[in-house]
Amino acid sequence: METALQDLHSGLNNAYVLFSFILGVYAAFLAARNVPISGNFWGAMWMSTVLAALVLLVTIALAFWGVNPKRGVYYLYAIWFVISLPGTYAIVQGRDDQRAALLFAAWTLFNAGAAYRAGAFLVTPWH
Repeated sequence: METALQDLHSGLNNAYVLFSFILGVYAAFLAARNVPISGNFWGAMWMSTVLAALVLLVTIALAFWGVNPKRGVYYLYAIWFVISLPGTYAIVQGRDDQRAALLFAAWTLFNAGAAYRAGAFLVTPWH
């Protein structure tokens, strides 16, 4: 069971890294074209948050099984990924202009890099 959860965590984390990177490129593309952020982006942003929440839930499930990440700071990373985009949405107050798109591009690209680092160096190998 533990190995299956570890594999699930790895797959979800990889999906989150790729999804965040693509979302960041999409937001940068919208900002470069100076086009308002569409409903497609908002839906993808919330799906990214759901994906981050799934990663966190699997990490918590692994902790209940007695399998912890290599470093405990990973839990803070996982919480950050869940709250960062909704928090940014609250900060920009739902605006859909170029500045908001640039901010979302920066955050999602940062999250992609941080999630890659967290998955590669903070989790593996599990203890």
